[in-house]
Amino acid sequence: MAESGVVEQVWLPVIGRALAHICMHNAGMEGKTIAEKAKFLQGLGLDVNDAAEMLGTSPASVRELLRVAKSKQKKGGAKKSGNKSDKRKAK
Repeated sequence: MAESGVVEQVWLPVIGRALAHICMHNAGMEGKTIAEKAKFLQGLGLDVNDAAEMLGTSPASVRELLRVAKSKQKKGGAKKSGNKSDKRKAK
């Protein structure tokens, strides 16, 4: 019975990573950035280390790319609200 638990501990993560790889391939992620792929893989339940290994980069690089992408989204949101005020001024 104890051996069954050990086998599950070894193989379930391998199976999970393999399924995540198949999902990423079938989702058409070929043209996406590393940050977009990493976010997708994290959404499937992989941690940063596994996502980085799968993408051929380091965990620190993935964290930085995700941080930069997140800050760009925040700046983009603020920029849009600024555009609305510009439109009001133009009228």
